[in-house]
Amino acid sequence: MDLIQQQNEFRTASPSFLGRGIEAITSPATKIASKMVPSGWIEKLVKAIDSATSKPQLVNFKHDQSDMQACQRAAKKIENTAKLLNGTTGALSGFGGALTMTTDIPATIGLAARNIRDTGRAYGYEGQGPAEQLFRLQILEIAALNDKTVRQQRIADLETQIQADGSLVDPDPAIADPLVDQAIERISRALAMAIPKKKAGSFIPVLGALVSGAVNTSFQGDVSKAARFAFQARRLRSSGQ
Repeated sequence: MDLIQQQNEFRTASPSFLGRGIEAITSPATKIASKMVPSGWIEKLVKAIDSATSKPQLVNFKHDQSDMQACQRAAKKIENTAKLLNGTTGALSGFGGALTMTTDIPATIGLAARNIRDTGRAYGYEGQGPAEQLFRLQILEIAALNDKTVRQQRIADLETQIQADGSLVDPDPAIADPLVDQAIERISRALAMAIPKKKAGSFIPVLGALVSGAVNTSFQGDVSKAARFAFQARRLRSSGQ
């Protein structure tokens, strides 16, 4: 498929079917799940995780970063590794029901942050500085959103941050921290609604491992797709497309 077509399809796509389907199936447990993981707790978690950039890469790669297809292949390896790791932790946590569900959520968000960071590196973006941090947070929010209209608006907002050479607009130092805090607040709301609800199957013993593993795998796929879109958008902008 043509890269431009891929980008356009992502802009207009609906949130993932798996997440919405599981939320409907497990709806009786979703209110309990959401109360167990308040948005304020997730806000602190996201802030701590995004500042921890020293974690090892999920995949070691060495490719020609001027070759877009090579970058895509490396990004796909990152996605597959993130899905495998998070699917496994989700399945294991699912056996423990509600108690272990809450311990798996930090691991899921932490892995998503590494997924985004490493995808950026696959395309040649190391991700240093406040503008890059804000960009990563915008990607994470897009991956977590279940409302198509809001998702499209956030994608448009993300693209306005990309300059003609593929670099990012540097936020005014006086407002950089408030912008990041605002992004984290929005992400915490999206994640507090999305992940606990989708993991509500963990309350049902027979479905726990299956649902939690499937949700984690689906979420990392959503994160990878959003990250590839974002970093490909920067590469395309820098090449004048």
